[in-house]
Amino acid sequence: MQEDLRFYSGVKTNWHKYNLAKTKEKRIFYELLYELSKLIPETLHDKGRKPTPLSDLIFCLGLKLYSNYSGRKVSSDIELSQRAGYIKTTPHFNTLNDFLRCSATYDLLQKLLTLSAMPLKELEDHYSMDASGFGAYEDERWRRVRYSEGYGKAAKTFLKGHICIGTRTNVICSCEITNAFVADVSTAPILLERLNANFNPKEVSADRGYSAKRIHQIIQAMNATPFILFKSITNPKKGDPQIWKEMHLYFSTKKEWYLNHYHKRSNVETTFSMIKLKLGEFLRCKNFESQRNELMMKFICHNICCLISEIFESDVHIDFRKCLDEYIVPKPIEVPEEVGVKVHGNTGRLKFKN
Repeated sequence: MQEDLRFYSGVKTNWHKYNLAKTKEKRIFYELLYELSKLIPETLHDKGRKPTPLSDLIFCLGLKLYSNYSGRKVSSDIELSQRAGYIKTTPHFNTLNDFLRCSATYDLLQKLLTLSAMPLKELEDHYSMDASGFGAYEDERWRRVRYSEGYGKAAKTFLKGHICIGTRTNVICSCEITNAFVADVSTAPILLERLNANFNPKEVSADRGYSAKRIHQIIQAMNATPFILFKSITNPKKGDPQIWKEMHLYFSTKKEWYLNHYHKRSNVETTFSMIKLKLGEFLRCKNFESQRNELMMKFICHNICCLISEIFESDVHIDFRKCLDEYIVPKPIEVPEEVGVKVHGNTGRLKFKN
């Protein structure tokens, strides 16, 4: 998928480096996954049987999802990893299932996802957001379910992965995983907060599903330029945010220039295709918490594969320990309240009026 995209964008593929990246990917994947998992400190334990180290669980989980095997089938690979010195113990496949069911695992994987993308932040300045569904049963695909008449009933078995990627390397910089009924625009502030904390965006593009005044304001507060496709009925009025009116003016009067920036978001579609073709569109787990953690780990595996490509193509040096030292905990982006935005109830959730 990457080479097809570069051909379309006019960038010539270096097939020698591409071949090296693919032929050495699995070996380097083990090494990078090991280095990433070692960022997790070992927990102190004085009494009773020692638990499986978290770093070993992360490594085994990443190996399981990268190979796209079940927990039982991947047991042999886990044993070989122990002999190679990547892990200290060989956890039972049920231990991995328990780790996936733990609600605290999600926050841990969120941080690891950001750390896995930070080595490439110097290569990125344009980012893009979108969402796609991942199902629990292999008899239905998201594209068919999303546009079917019985969407509400069929989508119950799907999760929605909301991601923000760097459009040059296809690395996932921030993400949020919800059920299939959560609107894209409602998760955008969360994605942008995490992006703003540890990356340096200059432009952010998204489709018309994110066309809201509040999203434009948040991106402006990040010192970035929003390139979001406007709806056909959009007509800026007096009292609307200035950034909303300015970008609509560019969209109306300099459409070709605007769309050249906007269409970089096509790379987010490529990212979803890469994940689904390589790591699978369907989830093996059955309950929501496990599925959410499983999908998050798939995103981390995708990021490691992107790192491997850039090691050969851009001579990137990977230092996860340095990324950990530079990591900043995301904070809400402060934006003044404007016309068209209301906070309702005590939930603090934003309601968009567009």
